[in-house]
Amino acid sequence: MLADQTQPRPATGNRREVIDTLGVLALGAAIPLLIAGRGALGAAAVVALLCLLTSVPGRNLAHGINESFKSPLGGAVWFTFAVWLVSVAVSPEIGRSAMIWLRMVALLTAGTALAVVLRQREDLLERTLRALVIASMAGVVMGLIALHLLPEGFSWLRGHSQDAVATEILKSYGTAVACLMPVVLWAGWRAGGVWRVIVLVFQILAVALLFSLQSRSGLVAAGLGLGVVGAWLALRRLGRWGVVAVILVAAGLLVAVFLDNERNNTIDAALGLPTWLVDAHRQAIWNFALSNLCGAPWFGTGFDMITRLPGAQDIVAGSTAEILPSHPHNFAVEVLIETGVIGFTFFAVTLLLLLAGGLRALRHCGAAGAALLGLSAAFWFASLVSYSFWSFWWQATYVLLMALVVAALTPGQVSAGLGLMGSRTR
Repeated sequence: MLADQTQPRPATGNRREVIDTLGVLALGAAIPLLIAGRGALGAAAVVALLCLLTSVPGRNLAHGINESFKSPLGGAVWFTFAVWLVSVAVSPEIGRSAMIWLRMVALLTAGTALAVVLRQREDLLERTLRALVIASMAGVVMGLIALHLLPEGFSWLRGHSQDAVATEILKSYGTAVACLMPVVLWAGWRAGGVWRVIVLVFQILAVALLFSLQSRSGLVAAGLGLGVVGAWLALRRLGRWGVVAVILVAAGLLVAVFLDNERNNTIDAALGLPTWLVDAHRQAIWNFALSNLCGAPWFGTGFDMITRLPGAQDIVAGSTAEILPSHPHNFAVEVLIETGVIGFTFFAVTLLLLLAGGLRALRHCGAAGAALLGLSAAFWFASLVSYSFWSFWWQATYVLLMALVVAALTPGQVSAGLGLMGSRTR
């Protein structure tokens, strides 16, 4: 009888282990799976969420999420979202704008929940970080193969015609790789041993991929992200000369980008900025967007409504490009025009609190804090020159990677606003 009564327990334990493993693999592979398309990222994120949310008691999960929401940073985020509801209400397409708003709320809630789970289950965090390293390495290797050996076959696999160019298909993946680089470096260094060799090889291959894609924004983002994390790790392990070496490598990526200054030279630089810094087409986009601020200065045009502005589809003089093809290629301009001065102000305050939390985490939590700042440097720079800020895949890249890093920090380090709470940890 006793044997019969205890038989179900191992089965339950095995089932739990299978679910946990599936969640760990899905979360670790989510961002690298962008190489297969944005749908692959979304599917992996959903699987990870469904599997990992049951890995801790529901009461503990609810308490952790509630504490995050009540923190100064959490309060700033949700107050900003409340203000943004006005921008949704004034949008000419309320349904479209409301969907973007709801999607962001769901994404931030999911990211917070994952961070809570991984903080309470450090074993799952360590396994997820290893899965991230392996998946990231596999992703860049496949990317290089797709670009240099099988460009036509890759285009076909992604559902594009044979005329599609692999470099264009993988542009967004390349920028996501730039965001992965500082986090993967931290994850491998945290694991130690052979993992450190793997992540160093990954950095080399990732830079090769970005050069192959001719991704200016990706290279600068990678330089910034690696500069932060690499300088911190070098300072701890190699001293000042190690920091100098890391800074020289990061600076080399930036110089390589700035030397490529022959872009859009038939278009006038509308803002008067040098084209090696900002290409002329982006200057035309930003100039047009900012010139329309007075039309809806306080709460903006509504989410993703900037392309509805009169004249947005006109052609830039001296080129065949539209003035504003799909979005402003600058998160600050996009948020300012579409949520107005009021919405942008609350958004800026939230970013200030996040930066303060990252600096505090760097001081108290060392390498994990550096990873958070490196990821943020890469993401927010790339957001200044590429992609729509409202794009789900782009926001998910930041939120999911940040969840992994925040889970390794002392609770309250990032979310405590401008306070100085926290203690040192590894």
